[in-house]
Order: sequence, then C-alpha cells, then structure tokens
Amino acid sequence: MNKEEIIDNLKKLRPEIINSLQNVVNKRDFEYRTFGTSVENYLFDIIISLLKSKKLISSDSQYKRAKDKNEFPDLTIRTNPPLALEAKAGNRSRFVNGVWKPCKNSANDLGTLNTFEEKLKKFNGNDIFYIFIEYNFTDKEKKIVDVKIDNFYKFVGLNKAGLLSYREKDGNLRPKDFDKPPLVNSMEQFVKLFPMTKKYRSSRIAQKHLQGLSKKELSELFDKLNGSV
Repeated sequence: MNKEEIIDNLKKLRPEIINSLQNVVNKRDFEYRTFGTSVENYLFDIIISLLKSKKLISSDSQYKRAKDKNEFPDLTIRTNPPLALEAKAGNRSRFVNGVWKPCKNSANDLGTLNTFEEKLKKFNGNDIFYIFIEYNFTDKEKKIVDVKIDNFYKFVGLNKAGLLSYREKDGNLRPKDFDKPPLVNSMEQFVKLFPMTKKYRSSRIAQKHLQGLSKKELSELFDKLNGSV
C-alpha cells in the first residue's frame, strides 16, 4: 500500500465516485448552504468502500477517519509516510438578489493561514490531498458536476498581489476559479508564498486600524514599538 497507488486509483475511480455521490444526492434532501459539510461522511464511505474493493485497503487499521469536523484530516491512510485526504466542495451557482446565477469561483474555505503551519508539521505537504466536489445546486437541479483529486496547493488561488488568495477577516485561503489550471504548482511555491501572504495580510489589517488613530496616538504607538525592538 503506497500513496501513489492510492491516489492514481482514486483518480481513475472518479466516475464511480461522481455517480455514487449523485445517487446519494438523489435520495436525500441536502441544503445548498450546508451541502459541503453534510456530504463528507458519504464521500468517505464511498472512497473507503472503493479502496477496499480494489484491495488497496485490507483492514480498518490501515486508515483513520476524523472524529469530528474539527479534526484534520477527514481521512488518514496509514501509508509510509501517511496520506491525508480532506474533502472540499464548491457550488457552481450562487444565489444573488433572489436569482440563481452561474459563478466561476465558490470562494469557499481551503483552510486558514494560522492552522496550515500545524497541518504541515503533522503531514508532509506533498502528502496532503484535497478531494474537491464541484456541484450545481439551484432551485431547478441538484447535480454533482465533478470530483477533482489533487495536491491541496493546486486548488489555492492567487490574489492581485501575486500572493495566496485569502479572506482578510479570518485568513481563510480561497480557491482558484473552477476551470483555471493550477496557479500554485509545487509545494516549494506554496512554502515561498505562505509567509509572504501572512505578512501582507497582517500589514493590511494594521494599516486599516492605524487609520482610526490620531497623530498623537500614532506617535505614542510608534514610540512603544521602537522601545520594544
């Protein structure tokens, strides 16, 4: 049992994963706002079943499922080194002013800047893979469009500054557009951009807060900062 064999087989099994997920959707009443988290257990039931059918997993001791939504990753395959599989999902339609409209990017969470350091300490970055479900939920249909399986960093977008795309208020990393090729193509590129992105976000937040201070308060703050250096 090795990482490459498991990932290669999962990619080949994508049509079966898509069909199985569509059957799950057809039988249950999922809500578009919560579908991404609600479908995770079904997804990994399907994946474990397929891996067992291909004899890539022979016993329950060879994998570990997360105990809850806060534990990373969703599924650990005990290869050497261990393989981390994490579910992500994005709706190809958006509800805007009472109307469903197609969208290029779901802008969903790919993990926060603050938590990624711990994830990379726990797992080698090239051993973390996202299983990204693209779905189209509107008032007219509920369809699984695609399931993409790849290194986590290949789903991350870039912002106008050429850094990792993120939401400023919480530092959640944001995905690239659905149909764009990967913008981050290696772990080395991600590792280079990661600290630069954290500093850029911190600087932008600090500058916004500084705008509310008087000249006197700014002067006092800078004196304190200079004294602490």
